[in-house]
Amino acid sequence: MYTDSELAETIAALQDPNPSERAAMLKALWAWPAQDDRLLPHIRELLDDTTPCVFGTPMRVGEIRWLAAQVIFAEFKAQKRKESVRLDRAVVPIKSDELIGLAQQAGIATDSTPTALLNAFVKFQELGQLPITTLELVP
Repeated sequence: MYTDSELAETIAALQDPNPSERAAMLKALWAWPAQDDRLLPHIRELLDDTTPCVFGTPMRVGEIRWLAAQVIFAEFKAQKRKESVRLDRAVVPIKSDELIGLAQQAGIATDSTPTALLNAFVKFQELGQLPITTLELVP
C-alpha cells in the first residue's frame, strides 16, 4: 500500500495534462502494480482517454486507454483477484515500423521519432483508419 504522499504523486501523474506523463506512470504501474485499491478509480478514469502514447519494446504507438486497461488487469492479477477487463472499440497498438509503413503508403510524412509517430497516429485516428478490437483481459 502506498503512503499518502506516494498516492498523491501517483494520482497527480495520472491526471497530468501531458500525455507522456500519464503514459509513463501507467507503464510503471503495469510493470510494478501498486496493489493499492485507492488508485483504481483514477486509473479507470483513463479508460476513455484516446490520447496517443508511445510504449513497449519494440516501440508501439497506442492510446492511453489501452495502457490503463493493462494496468487495471495487472493490479487484479497482483492482488489475485479473478476479474476481467474489457475495453470496447480499442485501437490496437501499432509497432513503429508498421506505422511508418502505413504513413508512407498514405502519403503522410513521418520518421521514427516519437513525435512524428504520434502525429501520424493522430492523423490515422482522425481518419478512422486504425485497427479496432475489443480488448478482453481474462484471468
